[in-house]
Amino acid sequence: MQKRLLLLSAFVLFSIVWLLNRIALTFYLYWTTSWYDIPVHFLAGMAFGVFIVWILNLQTRTKRSFLTVFLLATTTGITWEVFEYIIGDTFAIEGHLLDTISDLLMDAVGATSAYLVATSRSQESF
Repeated sequence: MQKRLLLLSAFVLFSIVWLLNRIALTFYLYWTTSWYDIPVHFLAGMAFGVFIVWILNLQTRTKRSFLTVFLLATTTGITWEVFEYIIGDTFAIEGHLLDTISDLLMDAVGATSAYLVATSRSQESF
């Protein structure tokens, strides 16, 4: 993908995640709708994945570039989950361990999807 398109895509994805989060907090969706955070975490993983591809200017798929994007995006997700734990809003409460694992899985799947899409074409093909 073209570098400008990658940045725009990351911005749009981050904006969607922000909007979904605001809606969830306003209407208590994280607490009343068990599945709501699944697409939010997937999109957040995608946003971070695209942003990392943009920062690193990755154009072709290699094991090393995939691992870099995957680890940076999932580390961001893990950091967020640790933050939630510190403020008392996560797996310390019964039943939230599965939710935390699901969140991290969705972050990883989103980042992987972003990497595959963002590196599917080189800049020359646009």
